[in-house]
Amino acid sequence: MTGTLAAKRPVVGPAILVGNDDAQFRLMVEGIKDYAILMLDTAGIVTTWNEGAERIKGYRAEEIVGCHFSIFYPATDVAAGKPQHELEGALAQGRFEDAGWRVRRDGTAFWAEVVITPIYDRGGELAGFGKVTRDATEQMRHEAEQKRNERVLEQKNGELLAVIKDLDAFTYSVSHDLLAPLRAIDAFTQILLKEHGAELAPEPRDYLQLVRGNTLQMGALIDDLLAFSRLGRKPFIKQAVTLGPIVEQVLAELRAQSGERAVKIKVADLPAVLGDPALLKQMLGNLIGNAFKYTRQRADAAIEIGSSEIEGEQVFFVRDNGAGFDTKYAGQLFKVFQRLHRAEDFEGTGVGLAIVQRIINRHGGRVWADAAVGKGATFYFTIGAHDHD
Repeated sequence: MTGTLAAKRPVVGPAILVGNDDAQFRLMVEGIKDYAILMLDTAGIVTTWNEGAERIKGYRAEEIVGCHFSIFYPATDVAAGKPQHELEGALAQGRFEDAGWRVRRDGTAFWAEVVITPIYDRGGELAGFGKVTRDATEQMRHEAEQKRNERVLEQKNGELLAVIKDLDAFTYSVSHDLLAPLRAIDAFTQILLKEHGAELAPEPRDYLQLVRGNTLQMGALIDDLLAFSRLGRKPFIKQAVTLGPIVEQVLAELRAQSGERAVKIKVADLPAVLGDPALLKQMLGNLIGNAFKYTRQRADAAIEIGSSEIEGEQVFFVRDNGAGFDTKYAGQLFKVFQRLHRAEDFEGTGVGLAIVQRIINRHGGRVWADAAVGKGATFYFTIGAHDHD
């Protein structure tokens, strides 16, 4: 315990003045239940006690009035002189705030948020201190738990990113190493067919054709896997991109590949976006390429590319009147190796739309589709402004 503190009211700084009407103030705070509000004399002796103080600290007024307020502090804080330092701090600064452990009557600890303010009489002499305490234990525990969860989540995210990077590296390495023997198989198959095909019976010649066809199919699959794995390692270049010229480039390439085939194409004005030009071209190439592929069996093939603003968001679309699909399988569209059509009807590896989704995700957007069997499909996508890798 320390002696009585004596001080004049500072020239500036917050303070509470008391006089003959402080009884009214005491009546006002006595019924407050959520805060412990009490008065201390200049030596730190408790002189008043409200209902909130009894609820938070566990003492009845008759038990605590007349005791030094250091009774609320852990023994280590008392030994370190913390209660006295807080009173001195309130005098020096006009107000003292603290958050720390305090002790209830039953010995249990609680996390307290405390404000101590000096009180001066009408003559400017120190009359004591006002002390307000709030029990913030649950808030502190909640914040600590939230921080723990954030640390765990950050750690898990880091582990997941490491696994994804390792998987990308593994996929790239395996896919790249598989291409060499496949090319050798294809080359020797071609030699056999070219130099000895005439000597072979129809059945073995057909077998060699099947070997070559499957080799080419596997090569295409590996190429797509390599393209998919490269997306995770390719730097993201964000800049203003006008999609119209990119769409025209894609269409020119697809028209060259499709030869004399007639396709009615409508392209609306497309607004500029923030994104990576190369990735956006790859994404549009896959979507528009699918539209070309799945309208191949239509004599009146039609493809439309455009955009519209929906609820303040710019939504782009690629629409065709081709084979379509059953929307109950729409959830499989963007998964690697998932196909909704037979390979005999439409070639493909089942990787193209997975690449589309990954590129859209890197742009902070989303992609989805709507369709009907035999009536075509529409793929919608949005472009955000952030790199989500």
